[in-house]
Amino acid sequence: MIKILASFIDEKTLITIDDDGVLSVDSKYDKITELIKSVHARALESYGPSDGFFGRYMAMELVKHGAKILEVSDTEEDEAEENRVY
Repeated sequence: MIKILASFIDEKTLITIDDDGVLSVDSKYDKITELIKSVHARALESYGPSDGFFGRYMAMELVKHGAKILEVSDTEEDEAEENRVY
C-alpha cells in the first residue's frame, strides 16, 4: 500500500493506493480530488501499483501541479526491508 500526504493550498490531503491500484483520496475539495485521480490514471498507464517507483512518480507529478509533498510511504517496501535477512 502506498500513502502520500500532500498539501494543497494549506490543506493536507491523504492519498492511499492499495496493492491492487485502488485509489482513495481524503480531500474536501473536488478539484483536488479530480486532479489526483487524473495523475493516478496517468501513473497506472506507465507503472503498476506494485512498482517501487509508483508512489514517487505520483508525488513528482503532484508537485508539478502545485502540491507540497509531506510524506510518501510504501508499506510493501517497508515490509520487505523489515523481513530482510542480513
